[in-house]
Amino acid sequence: MNSNGFIALGRGIMCLFLLTVSLMVQAANPVKVTGRVTDTTGELMIGVTIQEKGTSNGTITDMNGTYNLTLTTKDPILVVSYIGYQTQEKKVNGTVLDITLQDDVTTLDEVQVVGYGTMRKVSVVGAQSTLKMEHIKAPVANMSSILAGRISGLVAVQRTGVPGQDDSDIWIRGISSMTNTNKGPLILVDGIERDFKQLDPEDIESVTVLKDAASTAVYGVRGGNGVILITTKPGIVSEPKFSVDYYEGFTRLTRIPDLVDGYEYMDAVNEAYNNTYGAPYYSQQYIENTKMANGLIPNTSNDRTVNKYLYPNVDWMKELYKNFGRNRRANLNVRGGAPNASYYISLSYYDESGLTKTDPKQPYSTEISYNRYNFLTNINLKATKKTTMDVGVNGWFSSGNYPAVDLNDIFSKAMMINPVIYPVEYPDGSNPGFSQYQREFDSPYVTLTRRGYKTEYKTQINSNLKVTQDLDFWDWSKGFTAHALIAFDVRANQQLNYKVDDSTWKPAGRKNGDVWVDDGNLFDEAGNLILQEEYKGNSTVNFERDKQVYRTFYAEAALNYKRLFGGVHNVSGLLLFNMRDYRDANGDNLINSLPYKQMSLSSRVTYSYNDRYFIEGNVGYTGSENFSPGHRFGVFPAMAVGWVPSNEKFWASVAPYISFLKFRYSHGLVGSDSLGDTRFGFETEITSKNGYSNSWAQGGIGINKYGYQARWCTILKQDLGIEINFLNNDLAFVFDLFKEHRDKIFVSRNNLPLYAGFAVSASGNVGIVENKGFEASFEYNHQFGKDWTVSLRGNFTMNEDEIIENAEPAPAYPWLEKRGTNVLARFGYIAEGLYESEEEIKERNITQFGETYPGQLVKPGDIKYKDLNGDGHIDEYDMCKIGRGDVPKYYYGFGGDFRYKNIGVGILFQGTAGADRVMEGSGIRPFTSSTGGGTLYANITDRWSKDDPSNDNVFYPRLAWSSADPSNINNFQTSTWWQKDMSFLRLKQFTVSYYFPKAWTKKSFLSGGRFYIMGSNVLTFSKFKLWDPELNTNNGISYPNVSSYTIGVAINL
Repeated sequence: MNSNGFIALGRGIMCLFLLTVSLMVQAANPVKVTGRVTDTTGELMIGVTIQEKGTSNGTITDMNGTYNLTLTTKDPILVVSYIGYQTQEKKVNGTVLDITLQDDVTTLDEVQVVGYGTMRKVSVVGAQSTLKMEHIKAPVANMSSILAGRISGLVAVQRTGVPGQDDSDIWIRGISSMTNTNKGPLILVDGIERDFKQLDPEDIESVTVLKDAASTAVYGVRGGNGVILITTKPGIVSEPKFSVDYYEGFTRLTRIPDLVDGYEYMDAVNEAYNNTYGAPYYSQQYIENTKMANGLIPNTSNDRTVNKYLYPNVDWMKELYKNFGRNRRANLNVRGGAPNASYYISLSYYDESGLTKTDPKQPYSTEISYNRYNFLTNINLKATKKTTMDVGVNGWFSSGNYPAVDLNDIFSKAMMINPVIYPVEYPDGSNPGFSQYQREFDSPYVTLTRRGYKTEYKTQINSNLKVTQDLDFWDWSKGFTAHALIAFDVRANQQLNYKVDDSTWKPAGRKNGDVWVDDGNLFDEAGNLILQEEYKGNSTVNFERDKQVYRTFYAEAALNYKRLFGGVHNVSGLLLFNMRDYRDANGDNLINSLPYKQMSLSSRVTYSYNDRYFIEGNVGYTGSENFSPGHRFGVFPAMAVGWVPSNEKFWASVAPYISFLKFRYSHGLVGSDSLGDTRFGFETEITSKNGYSNSWAQGGIGINKYGYQARWCTILKQDLGIEINFLNNDLAFVFDLFKEHRDKIFVSRNNLPLYAGFAVSASGNVGIVENKGFEASFEYNHQFGKDWTVSLRGNFTMNEDEIIENAEPAPAYPWLEKRGTNVLARFGYIAEGLYESEEEIKERNITQFGETYPGQLVKPGDIKYKDLNGDGHIDEYDMCKIGRGDVPKYYYGFGGDFRYKNIGVGILFQGTAGADRVMEGSGIRPFTSSTGGGTLYANITDRWSKDDPSNDNVFYPRLAWSSADPSNINNFQTSTWWQKDMSFLRLKQFTVSYYFPKAWTKKSFLSGGRFYIMGSNVLTFSKFKLWDPELNTNNGISYPNVSSYTIGVAINL
């Protein structure tokens, strides 16, 4: 953006600021009234609007259900309103006025957000869930982490805890796409596709998840994987209401890999070496010297070589991680306004440090840290009686500091380097290590703290303007409104890399076997250890810079219709056009420099009779650049019907038992334009081609990646839902059955024979996947007497996907068939235990992996596999489905809020089941190389032993020195032996609050507030113990997830 653009933007923000300040000016009047608002059960009500009749003067109740209002008229009357309750007018006769609101059970007028609009809750016949953010707090920087376990049908799994990079993977009703891209939902913030993960939770009004075709068809191709609608807080008619929220706390890792110490490591190595070579690797003298050097046994040796630098014992995980980090957050917002102009303004700050250690001796810091500043301004203006304008400007600025080397690479080294190979550093601070040809075995501590650092700066600024015009000028135009929305977003990222490549050193002396010899070359005259340079590095800092800028323009125009005829016939309609232009300003080639464009036309028609019978039709007409001209647009229709028996006259006798009942059904098509990561694949790509062997040709060849035949993937969705309330609507249940048939998925056609003559792998719309399941949720809210308030809630989702067609050739055996399995299914061997003896190996008479006769390589303690085809040999034809993948089949959450007088307790559990991983790499290979040795998890003691050969109820099979023992390949196959259940139950959040007593607020300038203690990811229960089961890793090489514990205060002014 040029300087003129920044000046214009600055002027615009200044105008918005001055306008907001002018809206906050209020007339002073000494007469005040205060009171509490409750419902018929005595429960305190938060957010109730209290307005002085005939004026713009008003306020809302705070978190204690209380209000304070300065009056401006002579005989004031208060108008009290809240969604779902009857509006009341109360005359003020004193300074205290308590109010009780009655349920508006006859109209059920609560408004819910739907695709491109809003509807009364009773009228919604699509499958959707809404989460009100009013009471939801969590000590996390990422909004996606807050949603886990709170909404039925939404699956959120946090894969890492790195500050600033701790996004959760989100799916709606599981995964049913075979492509590697576009599996997540469409996410809209105030109707515009934006990143919601960096928003401050305090600024969000609600989160709505759209799941079925009736809810998402208006988004056409964009709604194939579901839609999440984020609504930020608008202005309200009220005197200025200031809120301040601040917390500070500490973080810790949920689970650190527990590794063996040096003595357990050497014991395991000797066993493995004995199994392979018939002799130990470490001598008894070396083991004793290591114990003496590190204080495990008294040092009875006068040999000065017996020290921790020559005989180290290092717990690399302890050297990498520290016990605690910190986090803090502050938010200041103000909300209010008059009937013609209202506002919501928010500023916030978040700061978090990571849990890796730093080296204070370095001139730079590799500490992981992340901080972010957020701002949000929403202004709602009533320009005329029939014209409204909504202006929004929001964004965030963040900076993060990290080690120069990728964190996963660092932790990979921690698993590659054994605890006795070298010390953390030598006495003079020199870096231990090997030659340049063995850099993968560099010290993980040195890699973390002495290889430089990188700093990331990210900026996002979003702006939008919406103008709504009521077209009620003539009788025929009553009920019509139109709106236009434009938005412009800019995102800029910059990464500064400062890399250092220091030298590595090793002791200059020699060994007798594996024992150091003090021969005059190991120590100097002063007794200092003599080192020799093993790898000559360069301490000069190398600087690299990378930056990206992205711009998005969005425009929308819509015509709406809504009218009630005869008091019972409710008709509404929508016709909407939108377009989106996304540009990568850094395009390094012609293709990347071209804008990404989307265009669609959407419509919706609804009809209801007397809030009993409902019918709705939706159509999305969407265009995509992924397809050739003439085939770029697709039509995606959907319909839904609903019936509310509880609004029938015959229901009167049932109403005392069942307060509300609704049945709904939806059926329709949505789409997907996912064709992988290739743009304009229908165009012919010219590449160079050289002639070899019998060919003399040299020139170009044209490759058309998928030709002009590529089409939309169509997704047929069906949903049957029931909503039922009991106990005067205190107890509510929602249950949905759903089925999805995803057809024409774009996949590689591997079933085409070679004689078809394709130079490259052909692709086409031939894949088919089905996904079905159910979801259920409940909520219970009740006040017991004056002091007790209870709110309970829970949700459960089950989904099962199945591949119907994948364009693969028919396999040799039915168990190799991927059709009929789920999308993420893992194939491997069935382990049938461990061999007990040589006799069993010969008796079984089965060759395994590289053997020409039974027992040639396989030994007692090795894994035996099931010979599925019965040919006497274990090979790829004996593989079958052994796991469903790391996306859970079952996902659930439950918890509640409990309040007694001024004390509140909130709790949330989140869990998964039906997810698994097959361990691999360093997770199952105890010794990954002869140089590094490879460290071991502490559970290596749970291994097969010659002393108890019949015990195969162990974690590890026979140990062997893997780099030298060809038989060891047998034990590292993908198999059920290494398949682990990743189900877990997590105490996701725990909160204890103390709400300010009314006596405090009466004597101060406060209208309410609370002190609170809060924890996140507090406890995890899982059968799998090696690492956090949510992490995206099969070997434990990943930065762990984080627990957070904070203390804070929230104040309303």
